[in-house]
Amino acid sequence: MKKLISSLFPYKSASWYVLLALFAYIIYLKFDFGIPNPLAWDTMGYHVYLAELFTDGDLLIPDLQFYEGIMGTYENTTSLYQFIPLSPENGGGYITKYTSGWAILHGPFIYFGHLYAGWMGYAQDGFSTPYQISAIIGSLFYSFLGLVFLRKICLHFFSEKLTILLLAILVLGTNYLHMNAMCTGLSHVSLFTLYTALIYFTIKFHDNKSIKFAFLIGLSLGFLALIRPTELVAALIPLIYGVTSWKTLVERFLEVFKTHYYWVAIVCMILVGTIQLFYWNYATGQLFFYSYVHNGEALDLNRPHIMEVLFSFRKGWLVYTPVMALLVLGFIGVYKRQKALFFGTLAFTLINLYVISCWTVWWYAGSFSQRALEHSYPIYILIIGFGLMGLANCKKIIIGVFVSLCVVLNLFQTYQIRHAILHQSNMTKSYYFSVFGQTTPPTPEQKELLLINRELTEFKNPEDYNLIQTIRPEFELPMLLNVETPQTPLVKLPYNSFSEKDHLWIRAYATIERTEELERYEEVAFAAHLSICMLYHERTYSWRNTPVEEFETDEVNLTKEYLTPDIRTMEDEIAVRVWLQYGPAIQVKDLYFEVYEPKIQIE
Repeated sequence: MKKLISSLFPYKSASWYVLLALFAYIIYLKFDFGIPNPLAWDTMGYHVYLAELFTDGDLLIPDLQFYEGIMGTYENTTSLYQFIPLSPENGGGYITKYTSGWAILHGPFIYFGHLYAGWMGYAQDGFSTPYQISAIIGSLFYSFLGLVFLRKICLHFFSEKLTILLLAILVLGTNYLHMNAMCTGLSHVSLFTLYTALIYFTIKFHDNKSIKFAFLIGLSLGFLALIRPTELVAALIPLIYGVTSWKTLVERFLEVFKTHYYWVAIVCMILVGTIQLFYWNYATGQLFFYSYVHNGEALDLNRPHIMEVLFSFRKGWLVYTPVMALLVLGFIGVYKRQKALFFGTLAFTLINLYVISCWTVWWYAGSFSQRALEHSYPIYILIIGFGLMGLANCKKIIIGVFVSLCVVLNLFQTYQIRHAILHQSNMTKSYYFSVFGQTTPPTPEQKELLLINRELTEFKNPEDYNLIQTIRPEFELPMLLNVETPQTPLVKLPYNSFSEKDHLWIRAYATIERTEELERYEEVAFAAHLSICMLYHERTYSWRNTPVEEFETDEVNLTKEYLTPDIRTMEDEIAVRVWLQYGPAIQVKDLYFEVYEPKIQIE
């Protein structure tokens, strides 16, 4: 143990003190910019396991009343999208859509926060200040540990000077700084550390095969997948490490089946994964449960968004983290100087990029650059390191200037994203160049250059749009709605039959009439809706409605304005219908919708 500690924390190394300085800078920025609630948004969904465990000792969620109160008290989310309802066949109630890896890794920190909350009289609700501070401490711990592992990896292959440069490129030249200093609690921080651990243990295992390092590889892989199942792609790292040809690849696969070390890693990885299976079985009655049921977002392997992920001004990786263009030089260096790593790193990079680009919400919500690629940086920094080895003096100067410019740009844009000069989700090319180099808040005119705010519910500027089509139903009207027929057929058409632009406004109209059946009741529970939604393969998402619960006259005219969401595919359908939720029969006399297209497409 003493030898291990001395190895990880050498006090006579220049790169060690650089690491400490960079970590201190991360802490400085965290407190200088102010610390947002770390148990918010996606992290709230990861944290639910601990909140349930520490508040009532049970992981079942019968209803969302408690979390509605949490949302109102701490304002840590604007909707409870983190939860999905369970069918009666699955036991009813709710379940978090996120897996449990984050909660297990942060459990010890959050538990001390729970104890402190009790000692000091804070609310022991899982989200009060002590829990938030504990989450921050846990996040900083994993940030630091990840840097420690990365330094060890770099020193295995590179000199002290190059290791220092690579650490500086990571922290100062990439969105790693934003993720670790300003996105406290997000799963990517822990994932980065697990990747560094996996690489470090893989190196140790291939230097000296042992059950200990096989176990640690399996543990790292298990927790990577337990936080995000798509991180199973990381299995390529130990599997293809040292492979130099198809022959050695075949030999490696045969070795996996014949050698007990690999089975130790595989069994360990599976055992970690069973933690989630036990939870799903406990909460839903099923060992395997697909929790990402929102039809507007999912992993769609048939529709990659590679060009957008890399080059778009909305969230393009190489636009906002241009230092990663050095990967091209890096792969050349890996092939020349460490061919045993070439095929493994290339396979991981391509497959990882493809999987990440296949998430339908490829911009990954509010963040700077491509946050989904940040935790893969240990691999990319290693690749870049080989590209920077042995450069001629003139090339060193050129690369040095390029890296310096990238660092300056990243530090400045990190400032801009923190002060809301750069937008976390709705960037465009026009807006990017409008605020380039700007330190003051954007003007209203500049904000008009952003992508439209998808949370808008009122169509306030029809003068900026053209009415391009009016869609009427193919079925006959009037139509009677009752218990047997509670809704009209959908009035629908594919999005791309109207437009190729990024959004449309829809105005839907319906006229409903009271029937004699309804007239016989003076006071009766009644609700009808004019609803609009998007359809992906006949499955709804982004559903909005205008309800009516009483008739002041015999006939009621309904209107609903609807801004299309970020659609999953251009073939998704815009759909409108009238729905009698409950109550006596009504008559639908008219139903149609109008489609408005923006006159100008902002790019």
